[in-house]
Amino acid sequence: MKQTDFELAKWVALVAMAADHYGKIVDPGLYEVTHAFGRLSFPILATIIGCRLALRPELGMRYAARLFPWALVSQPVFVVVGRDWYDGNILFTLLLGVLVTVLLRQAQGRRPWLIGLALAVLAPLSYFVEFGPIGVAMIPLTAFSMSRSGSAGLWLSGPLGLAANMAPGWPILRWIDVPALGSSLVILGSVALHPRVPRLPTQLFYAFYPLHLLALHFYDLYG
Repeated sequence: MKQTDFELAKWVALVAMAADHYGKIVDPGLYEVTHAFGRLSFPILATIIGCRLALRPELGMRYAARLFPWALVSQPVFVVVGRDWYDGNILFTLLLGVLVTVLLRQAQGRRPWLIGLALAVLAPLSYFVEFGPIGVAMIPLTAFSMSRSGSAGLWLSGPLGLAANMAPGWPILRWIDVPALGSSLVILGSVALHPRVPRLPTQLFYAFYPLHLLALHFYDLYG
């Protein structure tokens, strides 16, 4: 499985994210439809990172080094578009998931008590980021599953994504959360079909999050 196998899935995730935020920021009348489509985004992103860490564990700290500054840059933008300052944006969710995955791997035979202490510090933080503890757990669960059962782990994207979306209102299942199940099909289709789509530059992929939020915010104000 190569990095380019996920390229179509990345594009779907970014389009779904932009559509979701368009309904939230610019046109609330479309909120239910755009929000439902947007439920694909996070499960796809978390699953891709989990798969990549299963295949190449050494990428863990590289992911963290990219996610951390972009998460910090994105937080003021996240607040400007209407969220509370103590709500961590989605990049913090992905960052915590990566760090947990790295620590769990390091815990195998290396000072497990110290790793346990680090995980105990990270666990409470997961309640202050988007998609909460289940969202954070998606990356290590996907990485573990992929390392044990290969591509079968790709199917976890939908069920875990649905659980992460349901978490704030658990146990109520809303119809707008159900499309999260489709993230498994998007990822499996991307890997199986391997269509030719433009490859996203790495930094643009991370920069998209704060930039599209700012663009939608200013469009709402002055468009």
